Amino acid sequence: MGQLELAIILVIISVVVVGSITYIQNQKNKKREQQQGCPVKFHPQPDPVVQVEDEFQSTKTLKEALAQTEKNLFGRLKSLFSNETARKNIDEVEEILYTSDLGPQTVQRLMGKVESELSSKEQSNIGNIQALLKTEFTDIFAQAHVVEPDSKHIFAHLRTDQKPTVWMVVGVNGAGKTTTIGKLAAHLAKEGKKVLVAAGDTFRAAAGGQLKVWTERAQVEIFSPEGVTDPSAVAFDAVAKAKAQDYDVVIIDTAGRLHTQANLMDELKKMKRVMTKVIPDAPHETLIVLDANSGQNALIQAREFHSALGLTGVVLTKMDGTAKGGVAVGLSQELKIPIRLIGMGEKIGDLRAFSSQEFIASLLDLE
Repeated sequence: MGQLELAIILVIISVVVVGSITYIQNQKNKKREQQQGCPVKFHPQPDPVVQVEDEFQSTKTLKEALAQTEKNLFGRLKSLFSNETARKNIDEVEEILYTSDLGPQTVQRLMGKVESELSSKEQSNIGNIQALLKTEFTDIFAQAHVVEPDSKHIFAHLRTDQKPTVWMVVGVNGAGKTTTIGKLAAHLAKEGKKVLVAAGDTFRAAAGGQLKVWTERAQVEIFSPEGVTDPSAVAFDAVAKAKAQDYDVVIIDTAGRLHTQANLMDELKKMKRVMTKVIPDAPHETLIVLDANSGQNALIQAREFHSALGLTGVVLTKMDGTAKGGVAVGLSQELKIPIRLIGMGEKIGDLRAFSSQEFIASLLDLE
């Protein structure tokens, strides 16, 4: 090996040794600083952005929720009139209306207007039919005292003026009553109201558990006394507690099924009576929860409950995905009960104030 090669090797060895010594010394210095409590410099990484879901944000628009209903009603009318070779007579329009869950009284009213206000030539134009339906639907909701909601307050047209205000919620099992009560409680709590929910469905074992889950989610108190099987006793004690302990709103859950329909109505009437012993004008609202998917059965249910209890408003649930949302018009036409709220999804924000203007625009595919 020549002198040049030897010199190069010695240089490389020197560099490696010096680098190693420097590294070891640096590590010792860092360890000493940590032991002495000296801060160690580092570059923190930013926390990942976590998207927090807003339970009070609606999942979809009403137009999106009513897509199937619009297709079932106005979509079929458009299809009928788009076929120039089809025999566009009044019977075909009538058939579509009858099969859109508007209810017989509503269809008779609409067909009467079509025949009396539109000439034969005008009846063959889909724009004329659309305009007439809009006018009639608007009048039907107005006659049922459906008032446009305040966008900032979904309870603007429900009574909350008395302390405590008592809301009695009725409806058959499976309509979404428990879920609706939970969402009502959550909205009220968000507005700073002190809310008590009474588990008045003592006939169904699972009802109290389901209601408890919802009240915990809404962060409100549930009144469900152990060993009490009389729903009227639950209602009485709940209203008395709400009055004594300065609650703003008490929501009374009720049974949705007994051995016979007569037994159910008698029990609900009794619940209403005992509340008046604590607060003479209670309940201040008697709301029925109806499943829009049940179509004309919803109309029958509302008629029976209204006859027995004198309903003050309707909560129409499961509007998303149903083709039977036309029942909202039938309810307003036949019973003159205002639709106050609609449910169109799982989130708390999917319980919304009912807007007849928005409903009509969505149903008739209006801009």
